[in-house]
Amino acid sequence: MEKGRPLLRWAGILLVFAAVSLMGNEVRGDAGPVKTPEPGRSDRLTIDTLAAFQKLELPPVTFFHDKHTDALLKEKKGCETCHLVEDKQLSLTFLRKKGTEPAEIKDIYHKGCIGCHMETAAAGKVSGPPDGLCRSCHDAKPKVPSTRLAAGLEKVLHYRHVDSKSIPAQAPAKDNCAACHHEYDQKAKKTYYAKGQESNCGYCHLAQPQAGVKSYEQAAHQQCVLCHLDLANKGVKEPVPVRCGDCHGAKGQAQTAKNNQAVAAKLKDPNVLRINRGQPNATMITYDPKFEDKPVKPLLMNPVPFDHQNHEKYSESCQVCHHASLEACGKCHTLAGSKDGKGVTFEQAMHSKTNKQSCIGCHNEQQATPNCQGCHRGLTAARKADDASCSQCHTAVPGISGKDVLSPAQKASMAETLLKKRTPTLSTYPVEDIPEKVVIQELMDQYKPVELNHRQHVQALMKGLKDNKLAQYFHGDPGTICQGCHHNSPPSKNPPKCANCHPQAHGQTFANIEATRPGLLAAQHGQCMNCHKVMAVKPEATACTECHKERKK
Repeated sequence: MEKGRPLLRWAGILLVFAAVSLMGNEVRGDAGPVKTPEPGRSDRLTIDTLAAFQKLELPPVTFFHDKHTDALLKEKKGCETCHLVEDKQLSLTFLRKKGTEPAEIKDIYHKGCIGCHMETAAAGKVSGPPDGLCRSCHDAKPKVPSTRLAAGLEKVLHYRHVDSKSIPAQAPAKDNCAACHHEYDQKAKKTYYAKGQESNCGYCHLAQPQAGVKSYEQAAHQQCVLCHLDLANKGVKEPVPVRCGDCHGAKGQAQTAKNNQAVAAKLKDPNVLRINRGQPNATMITYDPKFEDKPVKPLLMNPVPFDHQNHEKYSESCQVCHHASLEACGKCHTLAGSKDGKGVTFEQAMHSKTNKQSCIGCHNEQQATPNCQGCHRGLTAARKADDASCSQCHTAVPGISGKDVLSPAQKASMAETLLKKRTPTLSTYPVEDIPEKVVIQELMDQYKPVELNHRQHVQALMKGLKDNKLAQYFHGDPGTICQGCHHNSPPSKNPPKCANCHPQAHGQTFANIEATRPGLLAAQHGQCMNCHKVMAVKPEATACTECHKERKK
């Protein structure tokens, strides 16, 4: 008996080791030979429903929606397998209705998911993890990355929805707008369609649910997915996306873009793509006292004629500028700043250099292209605008100042008149006035002087901007293009040399020079090298002898 015990102990150890090894393989999700990891999936979802009620005991569940949908389709099963029908609509929650308690939600997930896996496995089919292998689903570090892309409703896609004959019009509207757009009646506690008040969904449906209002993601899936499923079940001819990858995958978005291009190519009048909400074609951006809570000193700057219709062409959504609502900017951003505008004043809202919703911020974003970055990257952000740059937008109107109150009709009429007088023209000095070569020799020592093909540089910059309408308008002065290099002097046909402002010797300073102003060596190399780098042109920063030949010793 005693002699047999060691054998039993060894058998037990081997059995435990085998069980642990098997369990480890299952927990890692391995089933047989190691497979090449998937490059990524757009249908990867994170199920962390209970996190809203309590601290999670295990990591959230990683769930692949399209993978499960495809598996169900093979069994001729539909969405109702996992989603209940509530109020004649498919619920987007898993096998439950509103008001379910946390303990019950946990039980529903475990019974629903694991039960399906066990049932499928019992039928001899490939299935998911069975009961007991918690970490196979509750994975703190998912092996498959998410490649989910944000989905939007660009103008052509919006037009396709408006123009679709498959979307049923909802009374009293005669078009498709009421199928998506709605307002909320606080007294009646229901939504309704308000003609002329259509807005971006994101104005009410924010990133997170707010006081009973669905989040943007919840609202979009409730509205879009359920409508798409209904249309798909009816067998409509138009392509209807119903899978995650159709809207959020790279392949699906490429197909949508292709379909959009096909529709746009057939349009006789491109203006039908304009999202019409009663906005003016043009208006004057100026002071409006009706938005001020208390009397303030009126705006003294000249008003700005704004081409609203033309700016719409460069944006796929009104929310690019009207980020919180479709109200006039001055309603929230008052002269003194208001709570609704989060303290951001009217002047700041228009002139912030870093906020893309502001005029200057948006223009600065457009300067991120290589053809613009060569010059604008070197222009200091702290540089103050002068009268000449302000007058590019702020237009002097005889008899009108920034403090005058204009009606909407007056603003539209005045703006259209002023805009017609504008003639955006990209220009510089006559070619014979631009030096063909400039010899840079102040620092000649180890290397020979630099023979800069100056005229060729100017012409290359002009060629890169010839199709840029923004550049055409703001580079009308012949000396503007020169300021890309001659950056802190007024536009001039004969600007000062670099050495006039930058000290030549290391450590040498001029009277009252700023501590941050670089010396000549750093200034010239920084200007040239950075420009070549961002514009991706040769020679490269390390090719010293391509600019200045090495001197023989």
